[in-house]
Amino acid sequence: MMASGRWLSRWGAVLALALMLTSQAARAERVAVSALEGDKNNKLRAQVTGLLRKTRQVQVLPPAAWAMAAAKQKLRGPASVDRRVVARLAPTLKVDAVLTGSAGRTYSTFSARLLDEEGQEIWTGEFVLQRGLLPKYEARKFTQAVIDAVKASNAPAEAPESEPSAPEPPESVAGSAPVPQPAPAVEPPAPEPHAVGTGEAEAVEPARPAQPEPPPAHQGTASAPRAEATPGAAPKPVLVPESKPVPAWEELDEESHTYLTELEGSGGGFPEQEEEDGVLAGGRMPSRLKVLLGAAVTWRRYCARPGVTSCSEYDARPPEQQVGDISDFTSQAPYAGIAAEAEVFPLAHWPTLLRGVGLTLGYQRSFARTTVQVSSPVGETPEREVYATDTAYGAMLAYRYFFDLGTQATPLWGHAGVRLGGLGREFDVGERMDVPLPVVHRFYPAVGLDVSVPLMRAVRIEGSGQLFFRPNPGQSLLRDEDGSQVAEVRDYGESVSSLGWAAELGVAGDLWGPLGYSARFRLESYKDRYTGVGTRRGWTESGVAEESYSSIVAGVTAAW
Repeated sequence: MMASGRWLSRWGAVLALALMLTSQAARAERVAVSALEGDKNNKLRAQVTGLLRKTRQVQVLPPAAWAMAAAKQKLRGPASVDRRVVARLAPTLKVDAVLTGSAGRTYSTFSARLLDEEGQEIWTGEFVLQRGLLPKYEARKFTQAVIDAVKASNAPAEAPESEPSAPEPPESVAGSAPVPQPAPAVEPPAPEPHAVGTGEAEAVEPARPAQPEPPPAHQGTASAPRAEATPGAAPKPVLVPESKPVPAWEELDEESHTYLTELEGSGGGFPEQEEEDGVLAGGRMPSRLKVLLGAAVTWRRYCARPGVTSCSEYDARPPEQQVGDISDFTSQAPYAGIAAEAEVFPLAHWPTLLRGVGLTLGYQRSFARTTVQVSSPVGETPEREVYATDTAYGAMLAYRYFFDLGTQATPLWGHAGVRLGGLGREFDVGERMDVPLPVVHRFYPAVGLDVSVPLMRAVRIEGSGQLFFRPNPGQSLLRDEDGSQVAEVRDYGESVSSLGWAAELGVAGDLWGPLGYSARFRLESYKDRYTGVGTRRGWTESGVAEESYSSIVAGVTAAW
């Protein structure tokens, strides 16, 4: 019998411990985050939701859950966290506390408030913001303060010690309202009110005269923890002042509790606002890498005229004044090729200004069947079709300022920025001919501006402009093996000074997952001014050459 008693005692202790752990797990604190005043695109709400979930100490509703429940009651803004609204919605959504607050007009401070399930304020705090978000050091202080406040508010209240001189108050009978006691000469302390299960509004005791040192009772203040509900008692109904009308409450669907589903990882918050070692994590920030593979069609025009400052000036002269060799090179039909581009911004998820530093690369190669004709005072050469290659390439350092014009659920990232680097353009002919050809090799520094403005996820307007510095002919990344690049200048003069520019305008967008599209038109123009004596007839003093490329580039993009 003694061994049996010990065995029962041990198993009883194990059972008691299991019941205690189960009870604590069942009472795990649940928190909802409402919309925050002044929070642009709800980014701050997403950040604090992710911070609280990352602690794994409380369960947190998805960011929009409270706003959705309040919106069903046609309540928005401050009205969604009114005391009566919180007391009504908190039990339905099974939350113990609601976090609300506001961001300052300059997005420099965050005033946070925590309300319990009855709508009472249990904690307030003010924190510094940087660009509308909590920096790392403030995020730690905020998270710890909220967790401590929620834990303290949800802790069971300790039974107050009764005064030896105070008589025991009579207990209320379940199912009846508390009856006011007649006021004696010295009234004894009032008993602590108990929740009654009548199913009607709780009766309110009339005002009593001041009494000496009443026993402590739970008042629902910011510092007092909530008392555990009396077993078997009905939920405490909400007291509504008669001066404020009760809204016509809509019934929430039975799936409201599913807002509390615990998610893995960061807990379902918007991960682009979570910081890990100073880096913003997640996939809702601007892409770090974007590539384009597509096709390009190009029209090329080239003209060279002696003794003038423009080709149109020479063509407007009378025929007897049109002296010297001229060159015309035109594409009767557009020639096609391939295009590949890449944009690399490895720091795009950082919270600092360095996020905008990146690199852009481009390569385009087309194959042209072109008509060539050379004119001179003694006549014109027959038109001949030749096959040429048109190659464009470049690498530029870039800095972009990213901005989001979308919503929290669907961010729409755009940018504006500058680029600086080197570009090249080469038009070459594979076969040799008996007449001079307008073959040109250019390699030059360039600076540019670019902008991308999203209208919707599938439509984004993109544009850019570039200025070329001394894009003189006869320059290339490759060595001039046969001296042909030197002849590009010597044919027309002793020296050359060139100017150039380019402009792009197009549309792009996202289609599915990381895949998207891009289509744009690009116009590229060069003007070469020659001085001195050239080897061609009539090029004795000066002359000009004009070259332009009109291209359409379209393809599929992929971004990560």
